[in-house]
Amino acid sequence: MFGVLGAMLIVFAVMHLLTVLVLAWWPYAGRVPALLAAACAAGAGCVVDVRLVPGHLATAVAAGAAAMLVAAGYARMSRWLHPVGAAVWSSWLLLGAALLGWGGLFLAHLHVSRMTLALLWATSALSAVTLPSAVVQTREGWDLLLRRRMRRPGWPPVPRGPRAPWVSVHVPCRAEPPQIVIGTLERLARLDYPNFEVLVIDNNTPDPALWQPVAAHCQRLGERFRFFHVEGVRGAKAGALNWALGRTSPQAELIAVVDADYQVHPRWLRHTAGYFADPRMGFVQCPHAYRDYADSPLGRWANWEYAVFFATGMVSLDEARAGITVGTMSLIRRAALERAGGWATWCMTEDSELAIRIHALGYQSIYLTEPYGRGLIPQTFNGYRRQRYRWTYGPVQEFQRHWRLFLPRPLAAPSALTARQKLHHANHGLDVMCIGLRTLCFPLAGAAAASIIAHHERVQMPAELWIAATCLLAGNLIMRALTYHRVVRATIRQALGGILAFAALTHVITTASLRALARQPARWQRTSKFRQRRRGLRVLTHAGSETILGLVGLLAAAALIGPRSGGIATALAIGLAVQALTYLAAPVVAIAADRGLARTAKTLTGVTTSPADVNPAWAQHPSSRNPQWPPPYGDPRWATPRAPASGGSQRRQPPVAHRPRADTLRHTPEPRITQDRGRPWHHDVPGWPQE
Repeated sequence: MFGVLGAMLIVFAVMHLLTVLVLAWWPYAGRVPALLAAACAAGAGCVVDVRLVPGHLATAVAAGAAAMLVAAGYARMSRWLHPVGAAVWSSWLLLGAALLGWGGLFLAHLHVSRMTLALLWATSALSAVTLPSAVVQTREGWDLLLRRRMRRPGWPPVPRGPRAPWVSVHVPCRAEPPQIVIGTLERLARLDYPNFEVLVIDNNTPDPALWQPVAAHCQRLGERFRFFHVEGVRGAKAGALNWALGRTSPQAELIAVVDADYQVHPRWLRHTAGYFADPRMGFVQCPHAYRDYADSPLGRWANWEYAVFFATGMVSLDEARAGITVGTMSLIRRAALERAGGWATWCMTEDSELAIRIHALGYQSIYLTEPYGRGLIPQTFNGYRRQRYRWTYGPVQEFQRHWRLFLPRPLAAPSALTARQKLHHANHGLDVMCIGLRTLCFPLAGAAAASIIAHHERVQMPAELWIAATCLLAGNLIMRALTYHRVVRATIRQALGGILAFAALTHVITTASLRALARQPARWQRTSKFRQRRRGLRVLTHAGSETILGLVGLLAAAALIGPRSGGIATALAIGLAVQALTYLAAPVVAIAADRGLARTAKTLTGVTTSPADVNPAWAQHPSSRNPQWPPPYGDPRWATPRAPASGGSQRRQPPVAHRPRADTLRHTPEPRITQDRGRPWHHDVPGWPQE
């Protein structure tokens, strides 16, 4: 049985890696070419199995044939996946199942000390427990690469005639630079929409010099704008929004939420309010997008790191009708918000938590991939870490509070959630919890390796495990690269920056996950928008834990690789070294962010009215004659220009090619979508309102 599972493991691993390569080179192959490619991949797996583990040719051929049948059946049953995508996903599932079974048999037949065996079993069991959540999360991340088209066709409607629902725009702020808030209000004053009001809620700001200029500016903007300075409001942003809800105009049907640093497009409400003609619509969400980041390495890297979630995860959640609100650029039906009980002051992520309760009431939602506003990225690594701590801690709170809603229907609390909504809303918190649990595998693995050395044991690393681990790792890396290239439309350099920024957050994500699991209290900390000063090497104090863990991990990995080690101990040492290098990304990003503060050529002030206002060099670009709004993720037209180098001309970044994604660009079922940079994509769509 052990040899049979080993042969299957090799075939599935090689087949998965080769189908991923086919996805990279020929993503939209038809059924016949995809079937031939899968057959060749299965045949290659059989060849590798015969060369490395002879004696199981019949099993390998049977495994290859079974994998082909599963891929063909999966492609036929799911008309939303293209054939190559079905082959990639089915082979990944088969590989995971085979690895789980083979690993259990391997440990059951392992002759080592009790301590070593217990540590290895604990590591494997912890990994197996987190596997279901990893399956859901992986599918959400790969969804756009595997699909031929999305399921939810439609166009953003525009209110026509006198019927435009009244919108109350809420702008919460606390101790924000007044010029930034004033810039936000100026953009809101230019909204091309007839019926709206703006409520600015300054929550517990102790310094009058910060809120009084904003209050005076609201008076100058007219009666649409109302300013409130309130003291003693608890619950941070959620508390301020609940307070504003009670002061909202009675005629307001929709509540819009805009962060104090976001500058919105004039047609934001015009392009989104029409969705609420459907009485079942609960909220419409636009993605986060950013500006003024070109002079900061952290800003450029974080911009691409943010973009992955909004281009993949949010789209997949929307496909499952389980989209979430993300704190800003949200448009919510007032009745749904009030029926749900308002904003949750107990949750660090009051935005995504609200989406669960709104969906539980039976309301629908929609996510638009085109950004209609842009905000500011944290200037320092410490601010970046604090922000991600909140975003990690909150989903665990959501799961701990609402887990009864996610149970199967006979056991679940009463709600209108569908099975898919339960799965994805539950995994929004479970995935974060599993990140913390999976991290515990590394100290357990290190202890197992130390026990092997201490007991003078030598456990050989089976060829099956080497091949499976190598193919799985290579396949995941290729899929990540394809996500950045095809979905986010990033260059190699931009993708590496995004990967580095995410790696730097590994420790804070793990810490937040474990503390939330232990229900340790956390304090809501805002992201400072004030100009930060350089700290030099003192900035490493913000990445002190990561630096220590990284160095200790490298030393431990070096100690495990010795003349008496080998096999499993060497593999565990390699894994420990990789994790250590991941931790060491934090001090690198912290120092780069600090150095970027000295190169910043512009203060965080002013009102951005167009890409050319931010970067004058783009005024001569062909697209400025008919500018696309909003520009795609990371478009350098929205980045602050760098100061020209000494003795040279100003360096201009090339424009980023952008392919609108199929979830909101629902005008075409074709998987390949291209765009002329000098002409907005929606100008070619019949019936779409022209600028």
